[in-house]
Amino acid sequence: MLLKKTIGILIILSNTAGVGFLIYQAGVMLKDRFYPEKQMVHVEEMPGENTGRHNKQPKIKNDSIIPDEDDLLKDMDLSDLDDLDFDDFK
Repeated sequence: MLLKKTIGILIILSNTAGVGFLIYQAGVMLKDRFYPEKQMVHVEEMPGENTGRHNKQPKIKNDSIIPDEDDLLKDMDLSDLDDLDFDDFK
């Protein structure tokens, strides 16, 4: 008898939670429909500018973002590697 009442209470609670969730979803839907979020700035492209699939100029003009390997090796101080024991790495 206790098990039957407990299961009945759980069913009633889950139904109540489901109805509450549906009411919440309806409220969110109505809020979005009647009070939409306003956009702060609306940007439109000018008709004469790069539109469609034309060749667009890259925004980064400098292609040498990553320095060459020669430059990296030139700046390194290799004097610390003279006393390195390579037997430790085996």
